Amino acid sequence: MPQTRKITVKIAGKEYAMTIPQEEEEKYRRAARDINSLISSYRSTFAAEPEDYLAMAAMQMAVIKVGLEMDRTLTDQMNTIEEINDQIDHYLNDLKE
Repeated sequence: MPQTRKITVKIAGKEYAMTIPQEEEEKYRRAARDINSLISSYRSTFAAEPEDYLAMAAMQMAVIKVGLEMDRTLTDQMNTIEEINDQIDHYLNDLKE
């Protein structure tokens, strides 16, 4: 059974307690730092309500995630095409022999 750990992260000045898998603690801490960095960047760029900064940070993180998923899907599709191409090559070579 995976070990869990209770941690507290601060996002936009508010503390959040969570229980996470112990081996993922660094991911959670880095994610909180990245979110706070985005919020800070937005605050220095334009004036808005705190929830607007959080919404924009969430949107930017989601766009990055979707981009990674799309890249992975494209890579998977390219690999499938290469496999089909190899099968066609083998088939054609067998016909020549």
